[in-house]
Amino acid sequence: MTIGEVIEFLDEAAPFRTAESFDNVGLLVGGGETEVTGICCCLDITRKVIKEAAEKGANLIISHHPVIFGGLKTVPNWSPVRALIEKNIAAIAMHTNFDIAEGGVNDTLLELLGFEKSGILEVTQADGSGFGAICDTPFEFTAKALAEHCRKSLYLDCVKYLKTERGISRIAVCCGAGIDGKVMELAREKRVDAIISGDIKHNFWIEAENCGIALVDAGHYGTEKAASHRIAAIVTKKFPQVAVFSSEAEEDPCGYSFEE
Repeated sequence: MTIGEVIEFLDEAAPFRTAESFDNVGLLVGGGETEVTGICCCLDITRKVIKEAAEKGANLIISHHPVIFGGLKTVPNWSPVRALIEKNIAAIAMHTNFDIAEGGVNDTLLELLGFEKSGILEVTQADGSGFGAICDTPFEFTAKALAEHCRKSLYLDCVKYLKTERGISRIAVCCGAGIDGKVMELAREKRVDAIISGDIKHNFWIEAENCGIALVDAGHYGTEKAASHRIAAIVTKKFPQVAVFSSEAEEDPCGYSFEE
């Protein structure tokens, strides 16, 4: 089995052409003709993940976030790109194409929260898929209760939420740093009560407070950490003859301080 065969399968599961124009997906390091000895799946390619992959005999890493995002002008000694080349490990990115794919990151996040998808925030593809999943719950949450549900369901230390007393039953899920001005506008058009996302900027908290939409910030890592497990599962099903694993070395790079 070659890396090219893996790329072909991933392109069927979450077509690379559906990625956002700013994105950088597909094979980023290595060649398609290389025989695969093992596959490590992760959210981010770090030097710790590369070390783990090498120790476990994997010569291919499939990540959610691209290890090369913009143009590279230098490759310093600390760069994971340099480490990949030195270890002769290839890298594939499944980013915004996997966010919107059937069974992708947003769908996985919904499953973890125990919600069923009832719509799409913005349809961007001919097959009806697109950015942001909407669910209509059979009961009302308060913002605090929804935040606590996210914290427990995603096994997080903490989440942020907008302090509001409005009832919440229509929820949009936008994994990663999923909120911008367009998303806020779409949420108002679709009569969404709350948005669950990560890395929410201050100005959107203020906008949400003014327009009456509750926000829950479960973090970029928190909303997407399950991506590697989902990628590992679909790749294992297709290629059972190769060792495929989700990185155990990867962890949230942030620590959290709490008032005692």
